[in-house]
Amino acid sequence: MKLYYTLLLSLFLSSNASAFCEAQTPRIILDAETGVVRYITHLSKNEFAKRSPVPVSPNTLGLTVAKLNMTGTGIPYLKQNGMRACVGISELRLKIGYDTLDVFIDKKYKPGSCEYAVVKEHENYHVRVSQEAMTFFRPDIEKALNKAVQKIKPQVVVGQAEAQAVFQRQFNQVMRDVQPVLEHINKKIAEKNYEIDTPESYRKTTALCQNW
Repeated sequence: MKLYYTLLLSLFLSSNASAFCEAQTPRIILDAETGVVRYITHLSKNEFAKRSPVPVSPNTLGLTVAKLNMTGTGIPYLKQNGMRACVGISELRLKIGYDTLDVFIDKKYKPGSCEYAVVKEHENYHVRVSQEAMTFFRPDIEKALNKAVQKIKPQVVVGQAEAQAVFQRQFNQVMRDVQPVLEHINKKIAEKNYEIDTPESYRKTTALCQNW
């Protein structure tokens, strides 16, 4: 009889916990940041090649460094019931894009020269590819975010420290789940950039000026 009562009590508490801590649909605010384009012209090719996150082609005359990323913060959902609290995600405020896009142009090409203008135009193409990718792939990011937050279930906790730890794990899980989509987008950006970074493309570019 005691075992039967204990089981009933356990089921009752479990049912109450479930009703008390129901799943919520977080609000997602997603902003795009096109980034500030910075033209860096005081370094040689050898110098700025060392700053590149990937190997630089021997044909390189300039370099654009831009990596699409997502940062943000979350607002917790918190519902108390006596000593316990239900913790989940109420809102996500996220930003995709770039803080800066660094465009390096070899210092031997002076502003106003044919060579400088050609290199700058070439690198501006890479800038546009990076910035336009945010608009083109935004639906994919939103889809991934919505899928990620659906996997997050609110959790019953006791105490502020546990509440904070649980919420941080939930937020980190969402960010991890979206990361493969961002990596895929960066890969597609690199593929698009390569279309004008082929040896043939560089030959056409250098044919436009004489003093390389």
